[in-house]
Amino acid sequence: MEKPIIIAVMAVPCLLLINCFYLNLKNNDRPGTLMQLLLQVMYKFRLLILKNLAKTFLFFNICLFLALDSSGQIAQKQVLSIGDTVPGSLWNSNNTVYKEGKIVNHSLEQYKGKLLILDFWSTWCGPCIRSLPELDSIGKMFGDKAQVVLVTKNTNEILSKFLKNNDYAKGIKLPFILNDSILNSHFPHRSISHQIFIDSKGIVRAITGINGATIKNIQKIVKGNPINFPLKDDFAPRSNLNKE
Repeated sequence: MEKPIIIAVMAVPCLLLINCFYLNLKNNDRPGTLMQLLLQVMYKFRLLILKNLAKTFLFFNICLFLALDSSGQIAQKQVLSIGDTVPGSLWNSNNTVYKEGKIVNHSLEQYKGKLLILDFWSTWCGPCIRSLPELDSIGKMFGDKAQVVLVTKNTNEILSKFLKNNDYAKGIKLPFILNDSILNSHFPHRSISHQIFIDSKGIVRAITGINGATIKNIQKIVKGNPINFPLKDDFAPRSNLNKE
């Protein structure tokens, strides 16, 4: 869609220059043979630009309409809710991961086949920080059946400093996805902690707050019990929240 914009922008000043040059030549009282030939070429070239300029603007408007329409559909499709299947593109998406002092790039693909809990948090969130030891314990206790991944928009520099200085964070072995935007776009929220439960089949089973991923709840889930703890919906109408 950038090409027609560039062509249209460049065509306008070019057309003005050619038109001025053409008029100057045309007003010449005694044009020579070469000058007459140049006038004919300039006249045809000017018509060609005018013709293509109209086509360019028409093409640009069509492209713009289609792009806005398709982007709206994509935006709707990329938001995942309870009951949705996580698409392959999200499993295969490459993430910058901090784990035990090292920065690596890998996808969520390695966690397929087990319960995956995505915990969206930040270094300024007190309740999130206090929950880190229990989340780490879940990773150690249910390593073959459940995996907790901590997702943050924080940079490596901010996270490293935090892990070094915060008592709750010391010794945490869980992977941290850094500088995230992809997972945040699929699971939008207004408050953290924000936890996503994805089962072994890749289906979103629950979206909860900080009280979702506890050792007690994970024990029930891995045993096949249904999820019965409070769910979270940051975008629910206020009237519904008041009724609850």
